[in-house]
Amino acid sequence: MPNVRYYIFLLGMLFLAPACREKTASDFEIWGLDVSRHQQNVNWEKVIESEKPYFVLIKATEGTLIVDPTYEQHRKELEKAGIPWGAYHFFGHRTSGKEQARNFIKTAKLQKGNFLPVLDIEPHRFMTDPKKMVREAKAFCNEIKRYYGTNPIIYCSTNFYETYLHGDFKAKNYPLWIADYRGCPELDWQIWQHTDSHTISGIRRKVDRNVFRGSEQELQKLILQ
Repeated sequence: MPNVRYYIFLLGMLFLAPACREKTASDFEIWGLDVSRHQQNVNWEKVIESEKPYFVLIKATEGTLIVDPTYEQHRKELEKAGIPWGAYHFFGHRTSGKEQARNFIKTAKLQKGNFLPVLDIEPHRFMTDPKKMVREAKAFCNEIKRYYGTNPIIYCSTNFYETYLHGDFKAKNYPLWIADYRGCPELDWQIWQHTDSHTISGIRRKVDRNVFRGSEQELQKLILQ
């Protein structure tokens, strides 16, 4: 008797192929950058003159106490330049997810018109208990939803998502921002970070570049209403 699951898998791969597997970042029109303290003194006027990004995501916080020292400057300058922006939190593996969310909320000061909050989860030497990591990440998300009325975007690599997060952070509930420098991720992503080595006038150091899977109108679904 044929292996039904195997044929379903093959069928799924056929549908994936034209959607992403054979595409490159240049196939997606809507793009943006993400910045942190590693990109200081950005000249956003020069960036816009070179090629205006559709969005920029800024590191705001890390753990329960850390605030990115360039967050306020980036935020104010992006508002002045008229570039849509949002904020992300770098997950700490040793502290309460709920308290981390409170650090983010207090610092980010997101309002209607900004991007949904983002939770950045990455492998770390302090990640000794994957189940605890998932539990605290969920606590972070619950606090974010309580305050903003929406789940955050989840940022991680393809491998990290498939290994630790896919069971608890389904794409239908949490928009995915996936980092994968090998090629278009075979996941149901909304944002794809395809390189960490982009160069553009106005930013001295290399910067992460991302593409959005959809139109400008569809991008509005990632905006706080």
